[in-house]
Amino acid sequence: MRDEKNSLNKTLKSFQKILNQAGPAASGSYSLIAAILMFTFLGWYIDQNTSLYPNGTLAGVGFGIVVGFYLLFKSIKKYKF
Repeated sequence: MRDEKNSLNKTLKSFQKILNQAGPAASGSYSLIAAILMFTFLGWYIDQNTSLYPNGTLAGVGFGIVVGFYLLFKSIKKYKF
């Protein structure tokens, strides 16, 4: 029984270490995805309320990609992968 608890404790500590190391990468990728989706939706909303179709959506996607990659590179630079 004692060996099982020790083994489980080692496994959980190892898992926690992996999650701590993956945190910055996950944060950067979530920022990239969120920026693209947010600006795409904003461009689509502009298209729905004006006669700019499809320019608003395309501009939103482009701007979202630029902002998203900026946030990703900022995250990479901060944590120095």
